[in-house]
Amino acid sequence: MPVKTMTYASMAHQTYGELLHHCVACGGERIRFWRHKHYQYTAGADAEEFRIYRCQVCGTGFLNQPPHREWLQQIYRHSGQALTAEIGLDEVLRRERLYPNCKVDAKRIAHYADRYNATLNYRALDIGSGFGFYTRALRLLGYRTVSINPGAYENKVFEQMNGDQPLPIMFEEFRSEERFGVVVMSQVLEHLLEPERALRKVAGLLDTGGVLACAVPNYASFLVKLLGANENACLWVPEHVNFFTEQGLRSLFERNGLQVVKTEQITRVPFDALSRRLGAKGKWGELLNGLVKYAQIPFNGLMNLFGMGIYLNVYAVKAAAE
Repeated sequence: MPVKTMTYASMAHQTYGELLHHCVACGGERIRFWRHKHYQYTAGADAEEFRIYRCQVCGTGFLNQPPHREWLQQIYRHSGQALTAEIGLDEVLRRERLYPNCKVDAKRIAHYADRYNATLNYRALDIGSGFGFYTRALRLLGYRTVSINPGAYENKVFEQMNGDQPLPIMFEEFRSEERFGVVVMSQVLEHLLEPERALRKVAGLLDTGGVLACAVPNYASFLVKLLGANENACLWVPEHVNFFTEQGLRSLFERNGLQVVKTEQITRVPFDALSRRLGAKGKWGELLNGLVKYAQIPFNGLMNLFGMGIYLNVYAVKAAAE
């Protein structure tokens, strides 16, 4: 059954959250208006619904004023991945075969999280577990996992893949007396209205020497620079309320007792991006898909090298208390 997005899409019936006066990443006060951004679900929108501000110190962006928490939670109860109907594991795996994405990222993040985990604690917390690829990758490395995800559509796929279900709650609701050696937050932090509070909570859940593996869209990417407010991967409103840079993430992590040990940039373009835009099918479509698949490799490498990759992966270890 499709999500009834229009029941909460009309901005005429919504109010905004509090006006922000500090950067959500570094806490600085030098913030300035950057762009207006239209609400993506409202087809007939004719107003400038959201204002994006940018920090003049660390470059982080954020919605100012952001939507209220209840509105976001209503969206996330269905899906955190813009799904408007249920999807099955077979279809998810078919998409992965055509365009390897989640499985590749999960394997990479689980590998580095395990590598930088300086504890003997093999409990892992997967926050925003999505379809279940990250939990599966961690389990293959021997971790006992706890997974959290409020999205009903993803959780059904997660169960088909992993044989159990995540806790269907928001991270704010999660409580645990036990500590973890690894916490994974892939494509989560940009959704949270209070990222600093979330990072403090993560630090409290980690053993000393445990690692947080975090992936977010890169606000400094070439796509944002090229398209401005028309970019929709990073600037996906209202679901994304924060738009991070590497400098901003470093500041946010290190102010909350998490020492950054590795950063990496990831750029990957769907192979069928050009053929879909041109409407090419059959052999011509396959030819264009192959061209995009291989021609993007050197370009992606350059974007990552110059700090303009589409995604940021950051690994940070909980420091010992002073």
